[in-house]
Order: sequence, then structure tokens, then C-alpha cells
Amino acid sequence: MAAWPRLPALTLAWAVQDVPSTNHTQDESAQRQDITQDDDDLDLDFDDLELPIGDEPPPDQSSSADVIAEDTVDLPVFGRLQARKIGLPLFTIAIGLVDGFNPCAMWVLVFLLSILVNLRDRGKILVVAGTFVVISGLAYFAFMAAWLNVFMLVGMLRGIQITLGLLAMAVGAIHIKDFFAFKKGISLSIPESAKPGIYRRVRAIVTAEHLWGALLGAVVLAVLVNLVELLCTAGLPALYTEVLTLQQLPWWKNYMYLGLYILAYMFDDALMVTVVVLTLGKRRMQENEGRWLKLISGLVIFLLGAVMLFRPDWLY
Repeated sequence: MAAWPRLPALTLAWAVQDVPSTNHTQDESAQRQDITQDDDDLDLDFDDLELPIGDEPPPDQSSSADVIAEDTVDLPVFGRLQARKIGLPLFTIAIGLVDGFNPCAMWVLVFLLSILVNLRDRGKILVVAGTFVVISGLAYFAFMAAWLNVFMLVGMLRGIQITLGLLAMAVGAIHIKDFFAFKKGISLSIPESAKPGIYRRVRAIVTAEHLWGALLGAVVLAVLVNLVELLCTAGLPALYTEVLTLQQLPWWKNYMYLGLYILAYMFDDALMVTVVVLTLGKRRMQENEGRWLKLISGLVIFLLGAVMLFRPDWLY
């Protein structure tokens, strides 16, 4: 009987290792069944899982566009103002500057300066005219504070916004009409019946024997002028204080913004006084200049009224 050839020990060892073990295979199958059973028992809600930092999904582009649209107001002088970009301070300054170019208040100051310049005394012109500007600003501040307290008292009622928007659009339309038909029909200007009294008080300031008498006359004139021109200047203050109410700021911030508004409102008057003091020039406001001022203020009031009426969310 022939003998079987003898295999090398290494080959036999490899063959033994390569033969699957029945017990080992059964153990692996049991482990797989356990893992499958564990997965079935898990009740995972992947919506509740928090993403690790750095793996957050990109922001919704449509919501970003909505935020941009809600903060935008178009003005004829400053163009498109976006509150989120320029902030409430710059928005306040822009509206205050436009309000400062009010033909009613500016007409009285120009007339006062044209009379004061005859004194040829720069110091007296500066003190008297400066007192008139400061008291006018303080009276305007009190007027706007009253508007602010009314809106804070009644709250952010939609009916108030609709009424204010309609009134603002009507006031703006009348101002725009004055550019094309000056003082024809309804006009929101200083009444002709009040002008003789203003002329008389201005002359009393110039002819006062003492400086204190002239200053007292300037104080009285500033307060009276703000009362007389109430309808002429009520549009933008009412609109701005309503916008300020919508921001829901602390009370002290509201008054700080009112103060910033008044500083911007007085800027053009202060600039006019400075020019007259330096040059001692005499000049009165012409009708054509008054028309352009009416047009600018009318457009701003009309547009803000339309925004408050149709898109009040833009003002938040």
C-alpha cells in the first residue's frame, strides 16, 4: 500500500485556520440578532437631536428678505432709509432735519433776523435770535412729548394708526398742492389774521430799551408762533412719535430720541442765525422758496402716512 505524501506543517496549519468553526459562526449570528433587536427597540426622534456647533443649517433666505423689507422707508430727500441698517438715531436725525425745513417756523425766524440785522450788533442778534430758536425748540419738544404720551396711553391700536395715516396723507396732499397752487383753496400756513400781531411783536423786540425786554419778547414770540403754526407743523411730529411708540423703548430712551429729534429740527435755524451773525446780511424768504419747502415736507408727510396706513410693519 502506497504511503500518502506528507504535507508541510505550514500548509496544514493554514487549512486548519481557514476552516470555519461551527460554534464561532453561531456566536456571530447571535450577536447580529442582538444588535438588530437593540436597533428595533430604540425609539429615536431625529428632529429632537441637536446639531453640533458648526453644523447648523443655513438661514432661510426668504425670511431675511422679509426682515429687510419691513425696515425700509422711502423719503424724497434721503432716499431709501432702512431702520435696521441706519438705526433709529439716524432715522430720527433724518426726519428731524426734514421737519426743520418747515416754511411756517422758518418764515418767522427769517423775518425776525431781517429786522434784527438793522441793529448792526452781532452780540445782540446772536442772543435774541438764539433765544428765539432755543425756546422754539423747547416748545416743540413739549408738543412732541404730548403726542408721545397720547400714543403711549392709547397703545398701538390699529384704528389710531389708520386715523393718523389718513390725516397725514391729507396734510401732505395740502402741502404738495401749495407748491402748484400757493394759498389757493385750503392751505396750512400761518393765518393772515395772525401776521400783524407777529409783526408788532418783532418790532417790539427790536425797539426794546433793555436786552432783558428783548429776550422776554423773543420768548413770548417763540411760544405764540408754535401755537399759531400748530396745523402747519403737526404732521411729522405726530408720525414720528407714533413710530417711536411702536419701538416699545423705556421711557427715558423715548425722551432722549425726542431730544435728538429737536437738535436736528433746530439745526437749520441755528445755521441760519450763524450766517446772519457773520455776514449781517438782510434777506427775506421768497415765495418760490416757500413752495419748495412745502413740497419737500408734504412729500415726506404723505409717504409716511401711506406707510402707516398700508404697511405699518415697516415702521417697527
